[in-house]
Amino acid sequence: MDRRTATTSLAAAAVAALVGGSRPTEAQNPGRARPSIIETDDGASLIHLDWGTGKPVLFTHAWGLNADIWEYQLVELVDQGLRCVAYDRRGHGRSNDPGRGYDYNRLADDLAAVINQLDLTDVTLVAHSMGNGEAVRYLRRYGSARIARLVMLSTIPPQSTSDFSRSSPASSKTARPSSPRASPPSPAVILPFHPP
Repeated sequence: MDRRTATTSLAAAAVAALVGGSRPTEAQNPGRARPSIIETDDGASLIHLDWGTGKPVLFTHAWGLNADIWEYQLVELVDQGLRCVAYDRRGHGRSNDPGRGYDYNRLADDLAAVINQLDLTDVTLVAHSMGNGEAVRYLRRYGSARIARLVMLSTIPPQSTSDFSRSSPASSKTARPSSPRASPPSPAVILPFHPP
């Protein structure tokens, strides 16, 4: 067994254990899932994959990637009896590029559109890199009523354009950002939510 296969299997088993999935007698993987479209309120079309049945696990990807990054985890977790949903962020993969809406508020609204239109509840939200910012902004804007737990992989804090302009050479040759430097990304953070 190579390192990638072992790591993928270990990560999938950890999520399955957290969510409470169990391996069914017959695998529920329907084979190659057909992508479906979710329309956002500002007209963006988000392509998503929706495999399996059971408790939902929703995946968000890093900037510059798409839902295909999760292909190994989707198969493994569906075989564990879970429903897996992964979508391409606006302007990524098979989703369209509306030319606007690339801020954390809009991306959190897109995540809400996926959750609401698929009527997902008791969700395990798995976020990678920039997807963590979307997940945290979603929780701040919409609350945790539909989210059971959050798995944060290779975390980065949400950024704004003002964060970048303060530290750009154009703003001042001697200016330094007022906030301390971010610590290196952590490998994984798993946060269970206990709604009131």
